[in-house]
Amino acid sequence: FQIDLTHGHKTGFFCDQRDNRLALTAFTAGARVLDLCSYSGGFGVYAAARGQAADVTCVDLDEDAIALARRNANLNQIPRAKFATVHADSFPYRRQSQSAGTTFDVVVLDPPKLIPTRDDFFEGRGKYFDLNKLALGVVKAGGIFVTCSCSGLLGGEEFFNVLRGAARSAGRRVQVFRNTGAGADHPVMTDCPESAYLKCLWAKIW
Repeated sequence: FQIDLTHGHKTGFFCDQRDNRLALTAFTAGARVLDLCSYSGGFGVYAAARGQAADVTCVDLDEDAIALARRNANLNQIPRAKFATVHADSFPYRRQSQSAGTTFDVVVLDPPKLIPTRDDFFEGRGKYFDLNKLALGVVKAGGIFVTCSCSGLLGGEEFFNVLRGAARSAGRRVQVFRNTGAGADHPVMTDCPESAYLKCLWAKIW
């Protein structure tokens, strides 16, 4: 992966998702994959290069990030016909896809931190709810949905409740079969529960 150390988010690359990106490849063989809030294409590149996905679409609002995702696809010799990048806000993109009846076998939703401070909690929680509700609408019946939160102020139980509420609102049945977090090189401090900031729920959707 090419990494932008000076202008990229965080350290230029989200190393904490390494194990989850690799785990995703177990579900992507021959699948249509949608990587929402894709940043530099981590999940999408893994799905295409290691997971033998039929095709991958990466969507992000940051134009520079989308350009970097394309370069990362090229670095991994992924054919252009197999890897699409879309510079767009995830909300209207998913509404458009849902209106067109477009669905995906695997959908990954990994937005940036939406709750930076305690004062932002309720607004940020609402954004997580809306993002998950819309994302659920484009998952094919029987498909896989991986939803993530890197907001330390949103606990694991509360994030599960967000997904549960979004599922009810979207009229989808959601079966969570795995709950993961950051890699082993991101330990959790007992006196700082917020250090368990990364939460990833893996679910099958009906």
